[in-house]
Amino acid sequence: MEIAANTKISAILKANPAAIEAIASINRHFEKLRNPLLRKVLASRVTVADAARIGGCSEEDFYRILEPLGFCPRAATGNTAKQTAAVVAIPAYLEQLRPENLLTLDVREDITTGNDPFLRIMAAVGRLDSSNALQLINTFEPTPLIDILKKKGYAAYAEEQSPDLVHTFFWLEHLTEVGEAVAEKEPASADLKALMHAYEGKLVHLDVRHLEMPQPMVSILSHLETLPAGAALYVTHRQVPQFLLPKLQERGFAVAIQQAEPGEVFLLIYKV
Repeated sequence: MEIAANTKISAILKANPAAIEAIASINRHFEKLRNPLLRKVLASRVTVADAARIGGCSEEDFYRILEPLGFCPRAATGNTAKQTAAVVAIPAYLEQLRPENLLTLDVREDITTGNDPFLRIMAAVGRLDSSNALQLINTFEPTPLIDILKKKGYAAYAEEQSPDLVHTFFWLEHLTEVGEAVAEKEPASADLKALMHAYEGKLVHLDVRHLEMPQPMVSILSHLETLPAGAALYVTHRQVPQFLLPKLQERGFAVAIQQAEPGEVFLLIYKV
């Protein structure tokens, strides 16, 4: 199997389970992979480049220990740790932020017990506005999460307090750009109608308009886990669920969206 900076760790482990011990041998940051629950939470979201940054090592360290297992580096990519280890000054926004405007969320217990903290984090992010910031307390720098939120207009700054304690701060930076970005990604309504015709007789209906956040996302993801093969999920929502969209992509689903009227949005979610 060819591997590169953007190869997911989960794909490597799926190709050869012996890679678990090989990666864990790089340094103690990766010993978490031996825990099946933590492996389930982390491996699917982290690429080789992400892992190198989290572990303070280079991508070449991964290639070196994986080559004996039959993996082939696609191309030399340089030392990620050296590229990202530069000291970054505390952003002015955080320096000027009043303590009472800092929301704090500690997810270390979730990580330790193997519970996915994504929904808790997204619920906290949903409370952010132009006057506050979120302090996320974790055992590692959440590089995939930073990338997801950056695309939605959130700035981030991480501080390593100790080898197993990282504080990552998120704040809203480009509210207007977030809305524009989501709108550009929404498929045309004609796409949804065509898909409904294609999935006629194989649609599972779900109305989440009466649910409080983050229950709409929880309910949709739960229904997708039991969605029959060849079927699609047709959802009636109050709004475009911005934080759900990357979760769908991560799980191999595509979505067509149609804004019917204020407070009513139709989604058709299907496997790709």
